[in-house]
Amino acid sequence: MSKRPLCGAALLWAVMLWLLGQMQVSAFTFQTPKLPLKIPLEKAAVSGEIYKKEEFTLYTNLYIKNANLTINSKQYSIDNVKIHIKREKCSTAFRCGDKVFVKGRLEEIPLPANLGQFNERVYNYARGIKWYQSGESVQVLEKNFNLFLKWQNKIKEMWIKGISKVLPEDKIGFFESVLLGEKRNLDSSQKILFQIMGCSHILAISGLHLSIMGGGLLKILQRLSVPFWAAGSISMITMILYGGLTGSGAAVMRAAIMFSVWIGALIWKRTYDFLSSAALACILLLIKSPLYLYDSSFLLSFGAILGLGLVQPAFFSKKMQRGKKTLGEKTKKLFMDGIKGGIAVWAVLLPMMMYFFYEISVFGIIINLLVLPTAGILLISGCAGSLLGMCGIIPLGKLVTAPALLILEAYISVGKTIQNIPFAVWITGKPALWKCVCYYVVLFLLLWIKKQKRWRKFFYGILVFCILLLYGKLPWETRSLTFLDVGQGDCICIHTDNRSCFLIDGGSSSVSGVGKYRILPFLKAFGIQEIKGIFVSHTDLDHISGIQEILECAGKKETYIKIKTLFLSECEETKEKLEALEESARKAGCKIVYIKKGTKIREGKIQLECLAPDRKDLECNEGSQAFQMTKGRFKALFTGDIEGEGENELFVELKERGEKYDVLKVAHHGSKNSTKEEFLEVISPKVSVISCGKDNSYGHPHKELLKRLKLYTEKIFSTMEEGEIRLTESKDVFYIESRLGKKRYLFRGNEP
Repeated sequence: MSKRPLCGAALLWAVMLWLLGQMQVSAFTFQTPKLPLKIPLEKAAVSGEIYKKEEFTLYTNLYIKNANLTINSKQYSIDNVKIHIKREKCSTAFRCGDKVFVKGRLEEIPLPANLGQFNERVYNYARGIKWYQSGESVQVLEKNFNLFLKWQNKIKEMWIKGISKVLPEDKIGFFESVLLGEKRNLDSSQKILFQIMGCSHILAISGLHLSIMGGGLLKILQRLSVPFWAAGSISMITMILYGGLTGSGAAVMRAAIMFSVWIGALIWKRTYDFLSSAALACILLLIKSPLYLYDSSFLLSFGAILGLGLVQPAFFSKKMQRGKKTLGEKTKKLFMDGIKGGIAVWAVLLPMMMYFFYEISVFGIIINLLVLPTAGILLISGCAGSLLGMCGIIPLGKLVTAPALLILEAYISVGKTIQNIPFAVWITGKPALWKCVCYYVVLFLLLWIKKQKRWRKFFYGILVFCILLLYGKLPWETRSLTFLDVGQGDCICIHTDNRSCFLIDGGSSSVSGVGKYRILPFLKAFGIQEIKGIFVSHTDLDHISGIQEILECAGKKETYIKIKTLFLSECEETKEKLEALEESARKAGCKIVYIKKGTKIREGKIQLECLAPDRKDLECNEGSQAFQMTKGRFKALFTGDIEGEGENELFVELKERGEKYDVLKVAHHGSKNSTKEEFLEVISPKVSVISCGKDNSYGHPHKELLKRLKLYTEKIFSTMEEGEIRLTESKDVFYIESRLGKKRYLFRGNEP
């Protein structure tokens, strides 16, 4: 650090920001900012400048900065706002740089309700966005208020048109993402292929893009005999403007700053230090937004820099070789340097990849060795061709983009090959933060004692132990049940062990993409590699939409979580829906089993017994599957949406058994007519869990139902208020706690 004072300063600055966050200083935390006055948020009036616009088929997203909240004719400055408005309510066209006045509901940015769910608050707060607004009306106060933003957006729109003119329709989304950071039209199947290959960084604007494009522009200007100081200045300014054009992300601005420092060092004939320039970039970015300290793109970008600048030189000392080298020797050296660099970066990024993405591409290092040498050709070819298309020189633009298309096809072919390998992706789960800290402490101790070979062997062993610790789960991390927050719907995960589970239902009528964006991320974050069985209580959308998505993902090999069995029950009313589920299950390589009352499934210490339905002529909800789960002294009852005649038959069965239950999953999301008083009196649950969505149109959970529950149950949990609800065990003691509400309840299992 003494030789690189900027590195020490960057470390101290980051630690100070973290400490300020721990001290709950509002500017350095993720607490919702306080408004100047207590006002109704339903009809908030906000004004500001549009700096980004996203247009979709049914709605438009507007991002405004320098936002002001108008209260009683007075304006109060607030942070940036993301506005979501239906296209039908947009009476005029908006452009970046316009100043607008918006009325509509102002909302807090939500925290993730489940393990593994995308953290909208961290992502947006790091970028200065502190509020969402559902726009009811938008009025343009002043056109072209910010001319720089107007022309920046205009250039971007022209470039997008240039891309569409010279490239095939199915490749436009890829090049919009690669060249401009626009992912709206990116084919989801292409995105998944690059994730499987471990090359997602190709799809995002990063340091690779700026080094190739900035370096390429510098060489072109030098070939045109432009003086170096002018060529360097032009390249530097162009790359900074390009970073702004593509969204000013942490990775791209880090690269722009480092590129500028490099150019400055060359112009003023000073020594360029890789790590010091990265430290300067770190300080500047954290000054701009201290909350970048928690952002995945920021951490991964600087983690890669540390891998190349610290770990590679320490672990792989370079041996000086004199004399000329043959082409074969040069190729071998480049290949070996690539391998060493890949291992060094992997060593630093491993805990981060596990913490943020819960899975790792097994072939990532090897594939990147093949991809990175050709990425420059793809970028230059795509950039030059699309710029020619933007200028109207379409035939030449198509010719120039031909190499980029050939390389992209090669990438896709490699991706499809890798996709068919069963172990191509390693599902790791999300490690606890303290495990990541232990790993990094050991890694940097290794760097510190690099000259002491005897101690290095000892610390290498500890490092391997830390990797196993990251992946493994300790005894107190054992979980029995998780009730996921899926909005207005149901999804229950029964953990058979730390790597497998059963699912009961999985759907939502209020959350789109619930399977892809809530259920699958939860399973991966927990480290689930196999779903032993999925039980479909009945075929209403709020119970099967996510299951359908998961089965489709498995069928297309877009997830590496294996699904063993789909458990259905016959119902004459929903025969077509059952057949559709069967078809998806077959494509996913899933066994299909029909069950009814009396069916028992055992997995390890867990037994699931089907208590209903007993016949197939019941209406959909009445014919819901109902299960008793037994694990030692613990008993839980899952009732789907059972009601009416089906609930009456289940009540008779439970009364004959005379058993008490520790946990009840309340039927039909807490509706008024389900879970009757006599039903509760018979089972006397210690804990009742209601799964329903916030502000749902059905009024769930109903007040009358809550009154009944309070009479016959000790503790009530609701996913609407508490988010994910998890049950863990330690011997015969069970802990049930919530993610958002921080409720916690301890109880002992029933006597056998």
